[in-house]
Amino acid sequence: MYLTRLMLNRSRAAVLWVANPYRVHQRLMMGCDEDPRLLFRIEETERGVQILAQSTRAPDWQKAFGDFPVLLHPPEEKAFDPRLLEGARYRFRLLANPTVKVTVEKEGEESRKTRRGLIKEKDQLEWIKRKLEAAGAEVLGCMTVPRGLQHSHKGGNEGSQTHLAVLFEGVLAVQDAMKLKTALQDGIGSAKGYGFGLLSLARV
Repeated sequence: MYLTRLMLNRSRAAVLWVANPYRVHQRLMMGCDEDPRLLFRIEETERGVQILAQSTRAPDWQKAFGDFPVLLHPPEEKAFDPRLLEGARYRFRLLANPTVKVTVEKEGEESRKTRRGLIKEKDQLEWIKRKLEAAGAEVLGCMTVPRGLQHSHKGGNEGSQTHLAVLFEGVLAVQDAMKLKTALQDGIGSAKGYGFGLLSLARV
């Protein structure tokens, strides 16, 4: 896998671009050869806005940003192959779209499945525990940081998308290293094309 840090400048083009995660995903895909496992997370830092991008293919960021000058400096890129140890503890960070599938029924229409955001912190914590347990890890402690509703615009007649954004930070213990490595590659939860699902780990 490959991990890249993209630090944005303060130009109007950068501000408008990063405000629309759908467009961010489109641009990043240009540099990652349409990698179906591309994951990314937009973060506010003391130095400004940065984007962490994870891909399974070696990125060529010149294709994405050669004619789009929104970067403060050249991308910081590295290849990595995580060696997770069963029983070991790791700090984790995950910006996610915690949802539950519900059935919507309207008179005169066929029932349909849709996703509904989990608003209560209790439900959010139960969600992350279920997701990480399925991914081969036990949550030892976790806090939630609400990020509100995130809006993305596709343009034209495709309309817009709204997602509930929650930042999860905590400590986990590895129970199944292979499962957790797969979750690192595939991401956690829904709406990955809108900047959700990138799981970051650091050894405690």
